[in-house]
Amino acid sequence: MMDKIFDFPEFFRSVADRLGIWHSEINTYLAGLSNAKMAAVILFLTTIVLALCLVLVWYVKSIIASVQRDRMLEREYRAKIDNRLDKKLAEDIENDDTRPVEKMETESSGNRRQKPEKNALPLDFDWKKNASEKNTNTKIPAPEAFQYQFKPQKLITLTCLIMDLLERSVDEPKIAQTIMYKNQHLNSEDDIIQTVTAIKFFIYLCVNGRFQKLNPHRPLPQEDAALFHLANGDCSLALVLTEELLDKKIAALKTMPEGKEQNKAWCEASNCATIFGSLAALANNRLAASAFELAIEMNPRNVTAWGRLGDMYLREDMQEKAIWAYSNVLNIADEGIYTQQIANANKMAASYYSEIGSRDIAATMLKSANAFYDAIGINRPLTEQEIKIVDLIESRQFENIEKIIDKLFVSKNFRQSGYV
Repeated sequence: MMDKIFDFPEFFRSVADRLGIWHSEINTYLAGLSNAKMAAVILFLTTIVLALCLVLVWYVKSIIASVQRDRMLEREYRAKIDNRLDKKLAEDIENDDTRPVEKMETESSGNRRQKPEKNALPLDFDWKKNASEKNTNTKIPAPEAFQYQFKPQKLITLTCLIMDLLERSVDEPKIAQTIMYKNQHLNSEDDIIQTVTAIKFFIYLCVNGRFQKLNPHRPLPQEDAALFHLANGDCSLALVLTEELLDKKIAALKTMPEGKEQNKAWCEASNCATIFGSLAALANNRLAASAFELAIEMNPRNVTAWGRLGDMYLREDMQEKAIWAYSNVLNIADEGIYTQQIANANKMAASYYSEIGSRDIAATMLKSANAFYDAIGINRPLTEQEIKIVDLIESRQFENIEKIIDKLFVSKNFRQSGYV
């Protein structure tokens, strides 16, 4: 059996017979063709051969082009490496004589955050001066002066600085700009603005005795103790007082008749819940989200609560819910009143639209948001003098925290109407 399988002479003989049969059949077929059909067959075969030749030529050319391209890239890469090495050697040679000077500059810049001398600072604390009022001969600082070389601080660690600046009657946009300088975009612009507003609102409630005699059956913390803990980054006592005030407002609402007064009271309670949420957002995103949801339940047109709720959803990676909240801001907000909330919604939603491919919409929304933030100057760099003042205030704030709280209680800025 194996001999028959590997009988090569027999195999080649059968192949030759088969080829002979095909040859005779082809000859017979061609002999019976007319001259026109013979010419057509020849042209067809010639076309096939030419097509195969063209494919072969194209394939060879593509291989040659690929090899040439690889060689060209290799030459460019080697040239870049050579240029970098030459540049590095030139810099090393050039900097040999100046290295001690650079070391001295580095050592002096490392002392930037040391406490400045008292006589080195101006006596005034006016941050509202326009740039046009400054001396035109002042040297324009280099761009490196605005590159903050320090570790960003979390927002919860900056509450004492916020309270200190509020006690000094610094306007809120400048406070937000200062906190952004310290925070370095760990939080969004709206996070910082809303936190400053919430702390200012809570100070107002404490100073004006809104937490006194809330619940005689429950021991509540003192206002000064709540402010002291808030300045140290602990918002728990402030939340206890604000929650008790909110509960009292809701209890009073149940006994009020329907009408304009009740609607106004619902709006006040909703605003109180929004402040509670902004304070809670310093430490607990879910508690803050619940507070904003409650604020919306009491007043569905609370634009600030809708925007803050979207921020909390984003922190918890609930992007679809966040976009839904921001969409409500854009749908119900009056552009002339809620410019800040609209800017925040546009900025936060822009990243989502960019991810899904709607880059034109995202660019338009981001441009609108940046126009607002540029107008209030929150992302504008501080001047060197402002940095010195902020560093000095921050270096002494925890030593003077009790004095700051005492001054807040006698400050005329917090004994005025306009707060809910």
